[in-house]
Amino acid sequence: MRKIVLFFFSLSLFTVNAQSTVFEGKIVDKSTKESIPFANVIALQTAQGVISNEDGVFKFYISKNVTTIEISSLGYQSKKFEVAKIDSTFTTVFLEIDEIALEEVIVTNKPVATILSGIISHSKTLLDKSVKLETYYREFVKINNKYSKFADGLIDFYLQPKKKDKLEAKLIVNQSRAYQLIGADEIEKKGKADLAEMDSFFDIQKAANGFFSYDYIEKSILSKKNEPNYDFELRSKKDQYGNAIEVIYIIPKPNVDEVLLEGKITYDPVNRIVLDIDIKMSEKHKKNVEITNMLLFKYAFYDIQIKQSYKYVNGKYIPSYKKTLLDVYIKFGGQMNDRLMSISDLVVTNFEDTIITSPDKNTTYQERSLYPNGMNYKENFWETNNAMPLSENEERILKTLKNN
Repeated sequence: MRKIVLFFFSLSLFTVNAQSTVFEGKIVDKSTKESIPFANVIALQTAQGVISNEDGVFKFYISKNVTTIEISSLGYQSKKFEVAKIDSTFTTVFLEIDEIALEEVIVTNKPVATILSGIISHSKTLLDKSVKLETYYREFVKINNKYSKFADGLIDFYLQPKKKDKLEAKLIVNQSRAYQLIGADEIEKKGKADLAEMDSFFDIQKAANGFFSYDYIEKSILSKKNEPNYDFELRSKKDQYGNAIEVIYIIPKPNVDEVLLEGKITYDPVNRIVLDIDIKMSEKHKKNVEITNMLLFKYAFYDIQIKQSYKYVNGKYIPSYKKTLLDVYIKFGGQMNDRLMSISDLVVTNFEDTIITSPDKNTTYQERSLYPNGMNYKENFWETNNAMPLSENEERILKTLKNN
């Protein structure tokens, strides 16, 4: 179970000038009127783009050299907008279900797990690991069912390959915010530790590295030990452009008395690349959660969720978005006996695949989380950058900030 956990990080945005056009709205299903979360909003002439939030809401500052915006989501017909005809009015964008996108089961003589392993291996070879990712990152920390911290910021990740498929990341934090949402006296705790000082589980230094590694799939699902615990189902459908795509469903076997994962992986069978990953802890297997005893502490993972997507832009295969949730119980002597949750989003809004100059180590951000950076942003930071809008629930969580 330990191997399932530690691979999460990434979101992004970019700054634009005052002459940019603002395109904002909500993306919904035309038939059901339900919101469409995590849809792509992309400038076709560049690598710039944003993602709609959980409520389907987006806000995109379009640079002046862009003429066409495309909104797309798997299973729906894409829609294009001419920038010259976009005004500042909040727009409801209706996407129609792509009828030809209905899934059909594929019968194959080749084991589906073997197909998945090959797709993952090929995807890793196509991802350019010498790259600069301009991102927007944000994170919530929850302690004993209460939101305690929030941080977000504009981060440039300079990535370079190292030995044994490892990546070296250098971070430039351009601007950031960090808030303590509640004080130590408001946190229910059973141990003596000052939980209000607790930061995230996520190491921001490795946040973007997760785009280039599929360890949580290869080790926790496809390994020789774990693969027998799963069934795999292969289905085909058409994307919004009429191209064939395939979906592998990962189905945990019900009679296995272990904590298992479940979900699906969507890929392009022609180019053999992963497009979308949606993995979480199997609800039916959460009953098998057990506390693990280490030398100095005990822990148990109660939930894991990973959503990860990629896109083609101008012939380039690049990371797009990653969302990670980790819910863990920790018992550490008399200091901790608590439930902690971290939720992170990483959105890639722009990238460069030719790094001319990597930043000097003395100028890079060295901390493990954004919280030590505190409040470090310009006055109009959130009004002139492409960030994923907060959902209604997140807005409610952060409404206390208005009094700070």
